[in-house]
Amino acid sequence: MSEKDEVLRQISEIKHHLVDKESFFPYNYNACHVWSVIAVVLTFLMIPSYENSVTFGTTVVTSLVLIGFVIEGVLTKKVNESYDIDDCTRRQAFIMKNFIMISLFAIVFSAILAMMKLYILIFILWLFLISLGYFAISFVLNVKAYEKIAMFNVLSSVALLSYGAYFGLLESRGTFLSVVQGVVILGLAVLPTLVALQQQKIEKSDKACGV
Repeated sequence: MSEKDEVLRQISEIKHHLVDKESFFPYNYNACHVWSVIAVVLTFLMIPSYENSVTFGTTVVTSLVLIGFVIEGVLTKKVNESYDIDDCTRRQAFIMKNFIMISLFAIVFSAILAMMKLYILIFILWLFLISLGYFAISFVLNVKAYEKIAMFNVLSSVALLSYGAYFGLLESRGTFLSVVQGVVILGLAVLPTLVALQQQKIEKSDKACGV
């Protein structure tokens, strides 16, 4: 047996060991790009949708989030098949359930805030809650960049909330709203997709090296 064959055998054994322990977490970073697009679309559609009616706005938000989960489920199944995994691993299920619970709470609370026309609080709410999910992703994937994004978003949401409350801007529709929307797009779309692109480059490089 050649040295290369021996290395491949050891990698295969490690892979099967991880899968058996249900601790292996293959991730398709294209899902991150999908969520980034949805975050941008929601940022611009949320207010007009809720102004049409709270029911319509909730339906739009729920539909887009559901589309995101469906696409991520398809991508997860695809990457799992490449590792001969029939079902999602325990960690994949944990992450998915984590974000589903976060999204459900955010959707319901957003509807309540929309009734009071507190749209800025809706954006801050999503920025904060989704970032809690990024902490979990950082731990599971062992990608420190996601933890940094989460910290940036949490601190930004706290700063925006404090500033808006202190100066009475939480009900405004002017410059402060635009700033909040800009931070949401940066924190939930631009930064995550940049990290995903970097991770995809690393994965591509590892495959090219035969790792």
